[in-house]
Amino acid sequence: MVQRMLYVMLGSIVILMILGFALLYASVSGLRGEIEGHSRALEELRVRFEGQREALRDVEELKSRLDRIEKSLGNVASAEELKSIAREVGELSAMIGILESRIKGSNETLTAFIANVSASISEISRRVNELSERLLFPAVIVDGAGDRVVILSRPSKVVSLAPSATETLYFMGALNLIVGVDDFSDFPRVVKEGRDRGEIASIGGFWTPSVEKIVGLKPDLVVGVASVPSHRALKAQLSAYGIPVLLLPNSRASDVVESLLIAGRALGRLPEAYRIAYQVELAFKYAALLSTKLESKVSVSAVVWVKPLFVVGGGTWQHDILEYAGLINVYGDMKLWPSVSPETLLERVPEAIIMTTGHGMVSREDLVNQLVGVLGDSAYKIPALRDGRIYGLSGAYEDAFNRPSPRTIIALYVLLVVFHPQLFDLKPGDIPYDVSPETLDVAVILRDKVPGQILELIELGLRG
Repeated sequence: MVQRMLYVMLGSIVILMILGFALLYASVSGLRGEIEGHSRALEELRVRFEGQREALRDVEELKSRLDRIEKSLGNVASAEELKSIAREVGELSAMIGILESRIKGSNETLTAFIANVSASISEISRRVNELSERLLFPAVIVDGAGDRVVILSRPSKVVSLAPSATETLYFMGALNLIVGVDDFSDFPRVVKEGRDRGEIASIGGFWTPSVEKIVGLKPDLVVGVASVPSHRALKAQLSAYGIPVLLLPNSRASDVVESLLIAGRALGRLPEAYRIAYQVELAFKYAALLSTKLESKVSVSAVVWVKPLFVVGGGTWQHDILEYAGLINVYGDMKLWPSVSPETLLERVPEAIIMTTGHGMVSREDLVNQLVGVLGDSAYKIPALRDGRIYGLSGAYEDAFNRPSPRTIIALYVLLVVFHPQLFDLKPGDIPYDVSPETLDVAVILRDKVPGQILELIELGLRG
């Protein structure tokens, strides 16, 4: 009996000891977790403090550069000096935007300091634009067609002949100058809405602008694109009325930047033009940097029309965009937008096909049916068809791919996401085959994944 009681007591003691150790372990584990939590919080504070200190140094450097610019503004005596100042102001404006995104909501004092510097940049930009009237005009500008265009005074009434030209003016903040646009200019929405209400005149189609309608608007400047024959023909026709025609280059991706600078010079809006040009160049460079992380490149064909089959060739801004996105254009050895036979896809074996849908006029199924109808079962020897890798661009993403304006950056980053999802913490299964803002929100995907100024450019090109 006594022995039994001893066993019970020993058992109770063991249980109590186990419970004690368990409680002690839980307490220690909780303490360890609490310590680790404090350590992480301290590390986050340290990183944030270092980031703020670095941002403060950057802002102070910008402020110093602004002070130098402000002093030199009073002594500007030539157009070249003003252009040099405008270039620096545009760059500083883009840089302050990057800083604003870096420290957003983290430090009230630093935020206020940056806001003050930003206000100074805006004021200097205003003064540069005021000086433009006196120093930049009359202006002689070599445009994208290689012609010398004489603009006597700063334009106040502008006609745009092309969607890409309209969008370029939009990014520069010059929409208020537009009195007429072509029938296809539908971005930003206020342009289409203004045209529908009759507040902005329609001057005809992209290929067939009306001389009579343009003359009736009495514009100071007409802006078109160099690749369109009818736009080039307008120069001679409108010169009889004393209306200058400025044609923007639209052959290569780099022409997006060149167009901004030409238009900025023509309109006397240099700081705005340089700011956007800086952001566009940053977006191209960052895309090229991302492409260096790829283990291999995907070979693609970009189809711009299904029947007959037209594809993107070399010497185009779209070809450049494909290369920036780390893709190999299988028709890159052909020029412009060649018409090709379906059989050539069997020869060039693209791993994927990108196609524009003509805003719903054609679909991925239409392309497959066209290829199978001509090639039969052999069509499935094309890797893109065999593997089902055909992507249709529609909506704003299609326009961004088809129009050489700052919105081109949207198409570039859409292609990066579609073909290299691993760069943005996505899986191939996350990517839809019908690619539009409704099915793939590129702005959300890129948030915190690309510099703030690139994201700002993309959002500006989507929300307009």
